[in-house]
This record gives sequence, structure tokens and C-alpha cells, in this order.
Amino acid sequence: HAKCITVATNMAGRGTDIKLALGISGSGGLHVIATELHDSGRIDRQLFGRSARQGDPGSGETIVAFDDDLFVAQVPRVAGWLARRAGKGGTVSAFEIMLLRWLAQGAAERRNRDAREGTLKHDRRLAQVLAFSGRGE
Repeated sequence: HAKCITVATNMAGRGTDIKLALGISGSGGLHVIATELHDSGRIDRQLFGRSARQGDPGSGETIVAFDDDLFVAQVPRVAGWLARRAGKGGTVSAFEIMLLRWLAQGAAERRNRDAREGTLKHDRRLAQVLAFSGRGE
């Protein structure tokens, strides 16, 4: 069975099924490795959805550090605390990692939603002001 590695940036090929070469299914199929997290968990789930399509086998895993951009931007104190604990020989449970990811992505999604809502409010105010300006544009 051929073993090969394909490196793709972000979501290359999204929306297109990846056809497995002959014999790859017997070796476990496509294995997706994410080396960073996205602001939205939905995008991460789409990335992992690249494996195990059309009945083919597949798997995925995430390998990130406590200084991942998402953690640093959204939950630096929590990430720092866990990193210090791990650095002192302590253990960090899978539940704590899942919680860190959930907190960080939730904060990013709220920030992005608030920004979109602010833009919509601004657009509505601008439309209202222009409507009363007497311009027919």
C-alpha cells in the first residue's frame, strides 16, 4: 500500500470529495491532522469532514500548543495557566483541553458576531441618514 502525505493550507479542496487510491481504505483511509484551530468550531468540523467521506474510512486529530493564536487572542490567562501547570510536570486532562478549545472558539465566535451586528447597525443608520438627505442615489 502506498503511503503518502499531502500538505494543504487551510481548507484546500473543500466541497470536493477526495478519492482514495486503491488499497488506501485497508490502511485506514484519509487521516486529517489540524495544526491550528479556527475561530469557528464549524470550520474545524468541516476540515475533519474531509476524511471518512462516501463510506471510506478515515480519522483526524488536532495537534496544537498552548500558544496557538486562538488561545493567545481569546483566552490567554487560561491557556497560560494550563501551560504553566503542564510545564511543572502536571497533567492536563482531555476534558481541560476540550474546555480550553470551547472557551476560545466561543469567545472568537461572539466577537465575530458582535462585529457583524455592529456593521449591520452602521449600515442601517447610514441608509436612514442618506434617505433623509434628499439624494436620489
